Amino acid sequence: MENDTKRVEDMEKILDEYSKVLEDFNEAFMKLTDSQDDYNKLRDYYLGGEYMEDVEKSNRGEFPKDLKCGVLSEDAVYNLLGDNFNTAIRMLEVATDMVKRY
Repeated sequence: MENDTKRVEDMEKILDEYSKVLEDFNEAFMKLTDSQDDYNKLRDYYLGGEYMEDVEKSNRGEFPKDLKCGVLSEDAVYNLLGDNFNTAIRMLEVATDMVKRY
């Protein structure tokens, strides 16, 4: 009886914690989904000619000195593109496992 009670308590804890994880994930997932248009705009900017034009302008000092321009750094956008890709792969792997185990 004691083992049965412990098992139910353990499963109840998992239910509560996983429900919260799913709720938090869904909130974050909605933010990610809602941000895709902006991400695509940034990706297109970086991969298109405008990014390099702006880098060159920055190198010539054509932008105000107080302009925040981390987007023109060598690695910021490139790293974000990689992080986005790796996150998408992880989401696919987890989703595939979730579906297979359903």
